[in-house]
Amino acid sequence: MAEARELVRDRGPIPPTRQFEWTVVALCTWLMAGAYLDSWAHRHLAGLETFFTPWHAVLYSGMFAILAFLAITALRNRDRGYSLPQVLPAGYSLSLLGCVLFGIGGVIDMAWHLRFGIEVSLAALISPPHLLLMLALGLIVTGPLRAAWRRQLTRAPFTAVVSASLLLSMFTFFNQFDQPLVNTLASTKAVAPDTIRYLQQLGILGIMVQTALLTGVVLYLLSRFTLPFGSITLLAGLNGALLGSLEQHFDLIPIAIVGGLLADLVMVWLRPGPDRVVALRFASFIGPVAVSSLYLGFLQVTRGIGWPITLWLGSIIVSGAIGVLLSYLSVHPPIPRVDIA
Repeated sequence: MAEARELVRDRGPIPPTRQFEWTVVALCTWLMAGAYLDSWAHRHLAGLETFFTPWHAVLYSGMFAILAFLAITALRNRDRGYSLPQVLPAGYSLSLLGCVLFGIGGVIDMAWHLRFGIEVSLAALISPPHLLLMLALGLIVTGPLRAAWRRQLTRAPFTAVVSASLLLSMFTFFNQFDQPLVNTLASTKAVAPDTIRYLQQLGILGIMVQTALLTGVVLYLLSRFTLPFGSITLLAGLNGALLGSLEQHFDLIPIAIVGGLLADLVMVWLRPGPDRVVALRFASFIGPVAVSSLYLGFLQVTRGIGWPITLWLGSIIVSGAIGVLLSYLSVHPPIPRVDIA
């Protein structure tokens, strides 16, 4: 029981090698790409009425590859005399537990499909087995981020940045039904008035949620590290590539990359961080505003925007406001001391 608690605490003393961490990052990317590939198949291929598909094979083979790699590493370190809670570097024991949980979730998912059939659309994203898989996926892909967090580092390694991007992609996978890079609702025009109001609300909500997710992950990283130039480009670009592929909006993927680059330039300009709070607040506003403006501007040029100017301009300002509000969760104002007489 004590060993199990130590395993969950995930404080192994073995320092991870560069090769080990990049291998985990590559395998986690394989796993996440498999999840998005499976979603693409459900969107574009009719008649997927079985659990046993090539797309599920890519997804679950990625999970088993991570499980095998971590398990082999753990067994080797066990043979070297390390106790069970110490067989993996700090941050990676929870990834191993996530693999086990993912396997359990996969069995439950298969039974669920056999009993209730294959879910479609929104039901496929929020079915109970898939939510269990989401939890497991989050534990798996955040191993490199946890590992970097626990080391005496001030600058985020790119393994942690990719890990954070995969965490972001896990969240966006489960709200892909209202993602600006998946559904370009701002360009919708010729529909009934009641429908257009609904689509406008959904489209603005999508921009708000994506702003909160992307900005939240960046601020989380900034609360612990300084970020090397290119970090947000990599983070937003990888996430954008996965999202843009779902409905084959490949022209929007460069927009995600350029948006990340703009945010990186804002970081270089302002150097935000916990010790530069005003710069952090300002960057939290400017970054989302720049990204939202770029996205909506590109839609206007390529597809045309069906929203009145009040809506699309207001959504840009709201995205900046969301960034500022999130910055207060990342670095809160100082708490005044209470003098007790």
